[in-house]
Amino acid sequence: MNSGVFVGQGRYELLACLGRGGAGAAFRARDRGVPFEREVCIKRLHGRALQGQAAALREEARLLARVRHANVVSLLEVGEDERGAPFLVLELIRGCNLRELTSRTRAPLPVLVAIHVACGVARALAAVQTALPGLVHRDVTPHNVLVSTEGEVKLADFGIALARDRERSTGPSIVKGKLGYMAPEQIRGEALDPRCDLFALGVLLYELLAGVRPCAPRQGLDEVRAVAEGAMVALSERRPGLPRELLCAVDRLLAIRRESRCPSAEDALRWLAPFGAGDLGSLRLASILRTMDDSGSWLPLESSASSPTCAPLSKRGASQG
Repeated sequence: MNSGVFVGQGRYELLACLGRGGAGAAFRARDRGVPFEREVCIKRLHGRALQGQAAALREEARLLARVRHANVVSLLEVGEDERGAPFLVLELIRGCNLRELTSRTRAPLPVLVAIHVACGVARALAAVQTALPGLVHRDVTPHNVLVSTEGEVKLADFGIALARDRERSTGPSIVKGKLGYMAPEQIRGEALDPRCDLFALGVLLYELLAGVRPCAPRQGLDEVRAVAEGAMVALSERRPGLPRELLCAVDRLLAIRRESRCPSAEDALRWLAPFGAGDLGSLRLASILRTMDDSGSWLPLESSASSPTCAPLSKRGASQG
């Protein structure tokens, strides 16, 4: 899109579309309302979605405003556009999401990098539980985990998160989430607790280490049935040589019965952190992203259709904005 479109009484200039969904779109924008200009992400609704989704966007803002953590995408402001509809101003991440990263590496990630990412997500979930006890994200997937050229890991998109104080209005029987990352109890439409996000973390970590999800090559409803039945391929078969304790930690995250699963994000972090190496995982992740940028393998900024708060790295020689 061309620049020159403004929202928020002219404060934010929309520069490029980062992604579109059924209810709204996200834009790279220039914030002119601070002493020094900065780039941010604007998340706003489509006109046809205003009536049904405005309350949901405000609820996402309510949740994000309560969580301040380095591993959670920051809410900077909530505004109102010329239609009277809310929009969110979020920090802009220079990098990509995990799905884009793994689709371009086309191989399992180095163990240090996979552990760094998983620990970042675990820290984000722990911060959420501290600020909002009982909240369930329900969409911990590669598309909603952003990684930056600085080696940062950020959990994004609380659009379908279920807060305990709003559970009655949402209804525990409504199944929301992405197939392949949903816990068995989520698939069955049962009342949820934060352990379903830990199951999704287990799937994500397995995928980073093995290159595929636990029930691959099954997909769609076949994959859902396999998850519900516990028909998962052992990680040791997909990637031999991993430490036995790490395999056990992944198994605990992927336990079919939530009572047998890792009880909290803090526990998950304690289990996984020993397999990292301090800042080395972050440095290695940053190196991978920068190497891919130098190779020119990224799509142009305007072509990205995912990662609503993430500005993909531009092709070599193009403007970084």
